[in-house]
Amino acid sequence: MKKILLFFLIVFGISSLVAQTTSNTMLVRSTTSNVGSSEKVTVNNKTYRIQQSVGQGSIIGLASNGKYTLRQGFIQPNVLSKITDKNIPITLQINTYPNPFTEGITVSFTDNVTTDINIVLYDVLGRLLYSKKHSPKQSVHINLEHLAIGNYLLKVQTNQQQIIKNILKK
Repeated sequence: MKKILLFFLIVFGISSLVAQTTSNTMLVRSTTSNVGSSEKVTVNNKTYRIQQSVGQGSIIGLASNGKYTLRQGFIQPNVLSKITDKNIPITLQINTYPNPFTEGITVSFTDNVTTDINIVLYDVLGRLLYSKKHSPKQSVHINLEHLAIGNYLLKVQTNQQQIIKNILKK
């Protein structure tokens, strides 16, 4: 147990030192105090955005080896800005059940559906996992048993409206 704890302390200690170096290409975000703010800083003709998170006085960093991504800190990417269609209002009313789910989820609509239904599923990093167009109907069942346990973002579009909901697989 002591070896595992020592390993994590060393890994996070080294990553803290590396993430604070401005020449590090892996540096995505950094926080330097307990105040929430954001500022652009230019060093050696390179521009960095420094973000601070309320209540967190440590660094925020990102490391990736192509297959896995390790993100440290409170500040997370705004995935919703990537998946929301800015030309379509977020006014669609739906019910999703069961949530949390184990095998699949049903999307039912409160308004009469008159156009095709586009259902898209993303993971919390914004990666597309599922996309399918359905004919107009009042409810759609989606089989998601192949997904790992975790949080997902469900985007549904129909009748020139959209909604994005958090769903959880347990």
